[in-house]
This record gives sequence, structure tokens and C-alpha cells, in this order.
Amino acid sequence: MLLVVLPSVGGILGLMVLWELWVRLGRVPVYLVPAPSVIAIRLSEIAPQLAFETMFTLAAAGAGLAIGMSVGITGAIVMAHWRVLEKSLFPLAVLLKLTPVVAIVPLLVVWLGYNLWPKIVIAAMITFFPVLVNCITGFRATDPLAVEFFESVGASPSQIFRLLRWPTALPYLMSALKITINLSLIGAIVGEFFGADHGIGKVINQSNFKLDMRTMFAAIVFLAMVGVALTLLSNVLERRLLFWHESVRGAS
Repeated sequence: MLLVVLPSVGGILGLMVLWELWVRLGRVPVYLVPAPSVIAIRLSEIAPQLAFETMFTLAAAGAGLAIGMSVGITGAIVMAHWRVLEKSLFPLAVLLKLTPVVAIVPLLVVWLGYNLWPKIVIAAMITFFPVLVNCITGFRATDPLAVEFFESVGASPSQIFRLLRWPTALPYLMSALKITINLSLIGAIVGEFFGADHGIGKVINQSNFKLDMRTMFAAIVFLAMVGVALTLLSNVLERRLLFWHESVRGAS
């Protein structure tokens, strides 16, 4: 474990030292790029405020992630079983994926207000497509011979799905979750840039307008820490749910 962690920690610390030296020796103004030591001090000062604001961002991101995954899984089940529906619905999903999120955020704010809903919708839109594609791939990765065996012993379509297709697709779904768990956070923050009563995105946006680089960098560092925590959480969840799968057993 240490052999995996130490190189990453060493690389980050080395980058921080170089950053500190560059700012100090180059006399870079704090309103352009603050030194890591200055950021750390500011972060310690406003950490409770950032934690409070992040709660609103996580609430929107979590709700959007839940909606996006639910719609994606449902769509994948439908499209994987009925090719006709896939040919008609998948282009719409691609169109939604290609829609520039930044362009529609102002519309969502006008339609839904300055509450959590615009952020939830954006987070759901961003997370929907990776879940859909991965789940379709997972459902179709089911061994045809195994399906024939289940049918030969009288298994119903629901039993085949529950006992065979779903376990086969679960590793693909977990891969999608590891990607989308942070994408949902990014979607919520993008929504907060365009108008929000609370959220860490609002803190970053306001700090940028005020040229308060210390606060803005502190918020970004705090946000990065939240992203790392979410990634670790998804890894733990994957190990718990896929303890039987070779990808987890081989890594442990």
C-alpha cells in the first residue's frame, strides 16, 4: 500500500515546493497566483464555511447522480432487450450528450429558479450517458451459452436478468459510477456558476469577481479533496459489491 501511496504523495509535495519557490523567488503577486502556504492558511480559516457550502453542492450532485443513473440503467435495460427502441432512442441520448451544458444552464435557471433544481438537472444530464452506454455493453456481454442454459432449465426472463444479466453488467456499471461520481459534482458546480443561493461553486465564482485568489484557490483545493474522497468512496463500494469479480480479487 505504501509503495502505491508514497510516489503520489512525493509528487504532490514536490510540486508544492516548486510552486512555493516560483511564487517567492519570482515575486508573483498574490492576486495572480498565491503561494501554497498562503492557500493553506486561508483554507484553515474558511474550512467550516467551505464545508457548509459544499453540503449544498453535494446534495445537488447526489440527487443528479441518482436520477442520471436511474434513467441510464432503465434506458439500457430497454435498449438492450429491444433493438428497435435502441435505434430510435439512442440517437436522442447522443444528442443530449452533445448538447453544450453551459449553453442551457441560463435557461434552466430561468425556468427552475435559483434553487437546487438547475444543478440537479445538469448533474443528471452529465451522468446519464456514461451509465447508459456502460450498462448496454454490460447487458450484451452476457454469455449466450449461459443464457441458453438458463432457458433450458425453465428460468423466466426476469430470473435470467436478475441472476445472469445484471451480475454481468454490474462491473460495467461500477466503472461508470467511478467516472460519473465526480462528473455529477462538476455539473452541480457549473450550475452554481450561473446562479445559486449556496454552494462551493458560488464561492469560487464570487472570489473570482473580487480577485480574491486566496479564497478561490482555497475553495478549489477543498473541492479537489472532496473529489478524492468521492473517488475513494466509489472504490470501497466497488470492492464491497464486486468482491466476487476477478477485477477486484486480482487487485486486492
